[in-house]
Amino acid sequence: MLTVVPFIYDDRDDLKANTYIIKDNKKCVVVDPSADNDNLGNYIERNGLVLEAILLTHSHIDHMRGVNRLIARFNPDLYIGFDDEIGLTDQDYNCANLMNEYCVINKKPITVSDNEIIKIFDEDIKVIYTPFHTKGAVCYYFSNSKLLFSGDTLFKGVIGRTDLPSSTRAPLRESLAKLKLIPDDVKVYPGHEGFTTMKEEKVKNIFLNR
Repeated sequence: MLTVVPFIYDDRDDLKANTYIIKDNKKCVVVDPSADNDNLGNYIERNGLVLEAILLTHSHIDHMRGVNRLIARFNPDLYIGFDDEIGLTDQDYNCANLMNEYCVINKKPITVSDNEIIKIFDEDIKVIYTPFHTKGAVCYYFSNSKLLFSGDTLFKGVIGRTDLPSSTRAPLRESLAKLKLIPDDVKVYPGHEGFTTMKEEKVKNIFLNR
């Protein structure tokens, strides 16, 4: 059985980006390591876990500030949507230049596409391609454990922005339509703010009801 451990940060630019460790008995993955500190690595070592992979929902700086630190310490695989690989090194795309920061990740990632299956735990991790906030944004869906890691695609009550250098409005409806197919009892872990469920979003989120 998988366990989700949230790390919620009030970072220096007040973006309040969420990071998650997903673990079973020994293996773990990190979703969107947003802070450049040792909290995640210390937790992993303290609990005797093996970090198998970092899963990036998209390549914006506030979701990957901690990637280089984890790679240097554990050298896990790095997964990202095919069309978002550019943001690992392009600081206009990943918004580092907008924030007067530096963010370049040189590790070669494993790029993933829509409906691709990642095999790390005893259950499959399904990739759902949901471009609009970025051109290569993805969500990670654990159907057996009823977990969805939605990045900046879907939040509690709202959705991600479409006005950034890496955004594209054209596929917004198509991307959200994919999420509406996910069962009501799936818990949603977004990239910012509080957790929710698909049932709550289908009822209350106006963007899923248009």
